[in-house]
Amino acid sequence: MQYAFVALAIALFGYAVADSVVGSGAQSNAPASFPISNLTFGGAHSGTTLPQAGLNTNSAQQEFPASLLLCRNTACAGCTSFNLSAIPQNICFSPDPLFSFLSVAVVQPSNQGLPFGVEVGPANCGEVAAIPRVNECFDVRGAVFEAFEIDT
Repeated sequence: MQYAFVALAIALFGYAVADSVVGSGAQSNAPASFPISNLTFGGAHSGTTLPQAGLNTNSAQQEFPASLLLCRNTACAGCTSFNLSAIPQNICFSPDPLFSFLSVAVVQPSNQGLPFGVEVGPANCGEVAAIPRVNECFDVRGAVFEAFEIDT
């Protein structure tokens, strides 16, 4: 009986963490120094989000902290930030309250890149576009973007 209670408590805690990740993103904007590129819906998927080219990186892997910015405006303005270390992998999430976003960025101070892909797309993540690099703002095009997932 105790094991069933512990399992239930762990399951509820995990659900609460996943729910709060999507519902309580902090307001933020990408640093002004980030380059701005276009991300077109239906692009290739690499399974990783790479470091920004040309910047020095540390020799030890430092994936976190890393945050996903979903932005209501182009050029990564009016963003809501989500901590990538707290988001379960291979699950499609929509921000709560739901909003469409026009630009995205993965902010990672170490610029190491991530060993997993960060993808954005329409609700339910039926088709997605992979964010190819960290520390770069991407204006999204080709669909109504309302969801994201971490792809391993």
